[in-house]
Amino acid sequence: MALWNLNGEIVYSDGALSIPNPESSTWAHRHTYQVPYSNVGKGGIVTIDRKTYHTPSWIEVHPETRLEDIVVDKKPFEELFVEKKQEESWSFKSGSSNKTYKVRYNASGNLSCDCMGYIAHRKCKHIKSVESLS
Repeated sequence: MALWNLNGEIVYSDGALSIPNPESSTWAHRHTYQVPYSNVGKGGIVTIDRKTYHTPSWIEVHPETRLEDIVVDKKPFEELFVEKKQEESWSFKSGSSNKTYKVRYNASGNLSCDCMGYIAHRKCKHIKSVESLS
C-alpha cells in the first residue's frame, strides 16, 4: 500500500506499482507529504466533506494517504533557538561523556540549553554558569 507520483499525478497502489504499456517517458517515484514539525508527531489524517487532510497542518492529501506517507520537516526543539549573534552562544563540554552542550537565546529571548537537564526541567548548570557571567 503506497502512494506514487506517476508522471506528476498522485496514484495509490495496493502492492507494487504496475504500469500497463508504459511509454518511454513514463516515470514514477514514491510520494510523500512534507509537513512542518508539531508537538503531535506525524499528526493525523481526517476526511471532511469528501476531502482528506493532514492535521494539524491542514494540507489536503490524497484520499488513500496513511501516516507512513507523512514526513516531518523539522527536528524537535530546532525552532526554539534563534541565534542573534555568534557571540551570544556558549559551549560546554560534558563531564561524563564526549558531548558538547550549547546555551543560546531562544525565540522568546530567554537562555536555553540542548542538554537533557534543560529539556526535562527547564533549568541546568550550563545556564546558571552563563547567568553568572553577567
